Amino acid sequence: MAIKKRHQNQNTENGKTNGVNRTEDRRGRHSRKVDKYDKKGTSSSTSLNYKYFALVGVLAFIASFLHGQHLSHMFESDKHFSHLSTLERELAFRTEMGLYFSYYKIMIESPTFFDGLSSIMNDNMTEYPSTINTLKRFNLYPEVVLAIGYRAYTGFMKYLNKPTTLCWTVTRGQGMQPVQSCEGLGEPSYFYVDAVILLNALMMGIFFLFGTFLSGSVLGGIITVAAWFYNHGEATRVQWTPPLRESFAYPFLVIQMFLVTYVIRISHPTYKHSLLIALATICYMLPWQFAQFSLLTQTIAVLGCYVLKYIDSHKARVIFAGQTIGLFVSYIFLFGNEMLLTSFFASSLIIVHIIIALEPVLEHIRVRPAIIAVQGLVLMLGTLGIKLILSKILHIQDDAHISDILRSKFGTFKNFHTMLYTCAKEFDLMEAETPVRLLKTLLLPTVLFVMITVVCNVSKTTCLIIH
Repeated sequence: MAIKKRHQNQNTENGKTNGVNRTEDRRGRHSRKVDKYDKKGTSSSTSLNYKYFALVGVLAFIASFLHGQHLSHMFESDKHFSHLSTLERELAFRTEMGLYFSYYKIMIESPTFFDGLSSIMNDNMTEYPSTINTLKRFNLYPEVVLAIGYRAYTGFMKYLNKPTTLCWTVTRGQGMQPVQSCEGLGEPSYFYVDAVILLNALMMGIFFLFGTFLSGSVLGGIITVAAWFYNHGEATRVQWTPPLRESFAYPFLVIQMFLVTYVIRISHPTYKHSLLIALATICYMLPWQFAQFSLLTQTIAVLGCYVLKYIDSHKARVIFAGQTIGLFVSYIFLFGNEMLLTSFFASSLIIVHIIIALEPVLEHIRVRPAIIAVQGLVLMLGTLGIKLILSKILHIQDDAHISDILRSKFGTFKNFHTMLYTCAKEFDLMEAETPVRLLKTLLLPTVLFVMITVVCNVSKTTCLIIH
């Protein structure tokens, strides 16, 4: 009996062991199946990501292509550029546009590029008898880059023995003499205009990516592009005036805003992001002397997000560091342009760094509205004070005409400069038709709706912070 019991116990133990093994076997098979499904799930999600990014890229390219074609068509319809002689094309660049183009032409027609660059940096014709650095005075970096590109292109095509222009005789009719007209990138004016159109075409693709990123949906990007086309006449004038400074600068502002928004959205930005913001800020500031004013509004907006606790001090520091580096490098590249050093933008950057540094001190104030009031007061008085102090110390009044224009806008002040500027409708008071046009395109109602929504959300957030 003892022997039988031992055998039974062994059988029982073996049965248990086999049962456990069978269970583990089943679990192993199950886990292998799960691993297979996980791999399939991961690969399918990766495939979907690739397809999504490919779709976004294709739609961005389409948006850029359509905008480029639209700009080319409108420019050609306005100027009949393809049927003009070389001289007539250059005469089509009126006012300061012709001045900018003339410096580009000097650099491409000089024996060497550096001869042309030296010529515009030591110009004794524009403000005779004074010798001025026009690269510093007129923000001519776009023309420098285009001159390098044109010389490289024509030199390379010459090396390949390929033609760069196609010329024919255009019969005018109505008793007018026929003229020779050449098209192609070998024609200086064509290379210049096509480069501007290409840059602004790419800008539309960036707008699509910007809208997609903000909304988290391709539909948001499509709506952004559609809104731009629907309000095209109010949004840009590059199709009429390609050589103007904002035609080169604005696409880089869009990139810079995209980067700032990205920093605000991500959890842990680093100072590598500051370098990207700085690079975009430099590309925006070098071509356009009025870039400082839009960047001033951006600084105030970012500070507002910080004050209302939408972003923390680290994110604010990352953004302001990028702006500060961009301003400093632009100041150097523009040969110590005093207008940048004494601008409201430079003064505001000094103050916002001080406001963030004072955060531990201000937090001792228990009433939140009082903290916001103190920060706002420091921003206004500090910016104005630093601006005036720097202007007095450095004896700089190069931007006096800007303040004169503002005074003429809101008062009865007039002088030669203000009357000259306000002859152009861009610097005069807003036309009565402008609000009507903005209502028709639904831009004004949309902006009002967004403003009301933002104000309501800010009010709720402020009340929660107070309580």
